Amino acid sequence: MIIVLVAACTVFAQSSKADPISGTWSGYMGPGASPQFAVSLELKYDGKLISGTVSGLPSPGEVKAGSFDPSTGFLKLEASPVNDSTTRLVLEGTVVMDTVTGRVTVPNQTGTFKFTKQGSPTNDLAPALKFGFNEVSAWITKAADMVPADKYNYRPVQTVRTFGQQIAHVVDSYNYFCSRATNPKVEWSDATEKGSTDKAILIQKLKQATDACTAAYGSEAKAPPLMANIAHTNLHYGNLITYLRMMGMTPPSS
Repeated sequence: MIIVLVAACTVFAQSSKADPISGTWSGYMGPGASPQFAVSLELKYDGKLISGTVSGLPSPGEVKAGSFDPSTGFLKLEASPVNDSTTRLVLEGTVVMDTVTGRVTVPNQTGTFKFTKQGSPTNDLAPALKFGFNEVSAWITKAADMVPADKYNYRPVQTVRTFGQQIAHVVDSYNYFCSRATNPKVEWSDATEKGSTDKAILIQKLKQATDACTAAYGSEAKAPPLMANIAHTNLHYGNLITYLRMMGMTPPSS
């Protein structure tokens, strides 16, 4: 059996890595939701050619030929399992931050696959993003709770948002970034900021938006919008710190 792994790849955050291929890749492949077969690739890249082994299939295999084009992310591996030189298996997919997913094709059958490079920093990205959002969103929520309703119209100067508008803007940003993590076609809307800045209404909308974002950070949503959301939220929490200090209050992060 000849195995050909072709990843016509879009590589995210890979250009800074001298060797994005060498190492252990583990995951699964199969014709559908089940059965899925656990497969592991042990790869070595010398800058030109790739060698290695394949395990987890009915018989182990050795990578006979392989190449990688750093400029395009195109990856090709050819392996020959022991005692089988007839069956051809093809995988085509996309590499994003050390994970490759896509379609697997064998004669008269197709399926899916997913492999992740073990020991890479991206394996820690999801929990790091979740922690970052949970931290700053908790500060936003506490700030919104601690400010009295009659202070929601407070602003240091007339050229900036009121406290209530700041909270409303964060709600709009949550709705945008966290929705965009799963649907890149979502467009920005400032409907909340243009609506009522009554405390009771904003507290409820903030809770709903926070819950939706929390779910996104616990899923396999795309990382860039979630990273942007954390940065944007920290930016406006910095604004709120100034507002709170000027109102004689201690910011929840202090």
